[in-house]
This record gives sequence, C-alpha cells and structure tokens, in this order.
Amino acid sequence: MKNPFVSVIVPVFNSEKYLVQAIDSVFRQDYRRVEVIVVDDGSTDDTAQIIGKYEKNQYIHQTNQGVASARNTGIVASRGEIIAFLDGDDFWPSDRLTLTVRYLDQHPEVGYVLGKQMMFVEPGCDVPPWVKTEWLVEPQDALNTGVLVVRRETFERIGTFNEDYKAGEDTEWLGRASEAGIPMARLPEVVLHRRIHGENLSIKMLRMRKANLMRILRESVRRQQEKRRVST
Repeated sequence: MKNPFVSVIVPVFNSEKYLVQAIDSVFRQDYRRVEVIVVDDGSTDDTAQIIGKYEKNQYIHQTNQGVASARNTGIVASRGEIIAFLDGDDFWPSDRLTLTVRYLDQHPEVGYVLGKQMMFVEPGCDVPPWVKTEWLVEPQDALNTGVLVVRRETFERIGTFNEDYKAGEDTEWLGRASEAGIPMARLPEVVLHRRIHGENLSIKMLRMRKANLMRILRESVRRQQEKRRVST
C-alpha cells in the first residue's frame, strides 16, 4: 500500500462557476500519485470548455443520469487502488489526500475513511433554514461523498452507488458498508470545504433525500431479515 495510486472522481452538472477552484484544489494536493476523472453529467453550460484547459485529467461526458451514475462511471474508468470524490462546487485543503492515504497505510484493516467538513455560504447567498449556525463556525463530522475515501476492494465487495436514488445515494452506500461489517474510520481533520449556494443539488433535493431515508431503512431491514433467514 505504500504510495498507492489514487483516483479522484469529480461529478459535475452545470458547475462552471465553481469548477476551477474545485479542480485546482485537487491538482494542488501535496500527494502526487493521483489521476483526476471529471464526469460531466449532461451539463449545458461551459463545463466542457473549462475542463478542456486542464491537460492532466480524464474527461467523460454522459447524458444526464444523476450524480450516482456519474460517480459510478468514474469508478469504472478509474485505475486507483484508492478512490476519492469531490463535487464540482466544493474544494479540498491541500493535505486532504496525504492525511487519508497515510491513515489507510497505517490501518490496512480499514475499508473506507470519512472526515470533517467546514461549511461556508457563498457571498451574496442566503443561509438556508436547515443550516445551523454552528455548522458555519466549527468543523463538523459529515457523511457525504466529499469526505469519503474508499479502497477499491471495498467497492468490489459491496458494489457501487445505487443509481435508483437521485438523492441520498451516499447514505444508502454507507448503510450497506456498515451492514457488511467493513471497518471504517473518521479523521479528526477538515478534509472538505463545502460551499452552500442557491444552486446546490443537495438543497433542491432535500425533500427527496428525507423521503429516501425511509426507503433506505426499509431496504436495510429487508436485507437483514433475508440474511437471517438464509443463515437459519
């Protein structure tokens, strides 16, 4: 595992306003064995032109199928032993990958790692009602893909993101990983700067995400019941 190759998958959809900062934050990592795979999920803005200015990345365009599909497309195209994710409107601190790769190297039993995020509101945008004041002041533990780094073998064991979910696909995947008993860890450091703005897909789809939580719970109960039935 020493000095493993890392694949960074960046799913984007009409993210031209923030994309340069996101991509630059990957290329400015102090960990260098990295490939960047940008999956354009049917953007209609200047995303393709912006990505075309970067020589060291792989660009994949697909018709709009949702962020779970875009991430899975990136996983299939990736070559890394370790896979990380970054949305096109967020960015990383420069030591994000170094911290995570070092931890995974020291803890070979761990299948995936989470970390803290620091949320901030884009200037000129209102603070959404669901954002608590303390979230904008202190780093918070998070469960989204921006703080997630996964060993390839973990995806091979439990599968990729469920494309039936247009929101909450990260929660659903983490639930399956937990059910499978895959060891995980949380880093105490900030590994993601998460931007809150008026066009966040996560904000637009908040109601769907909440509704999907009930579906995730039902499917988890069903899988566990089926597992018990098979074992008896």
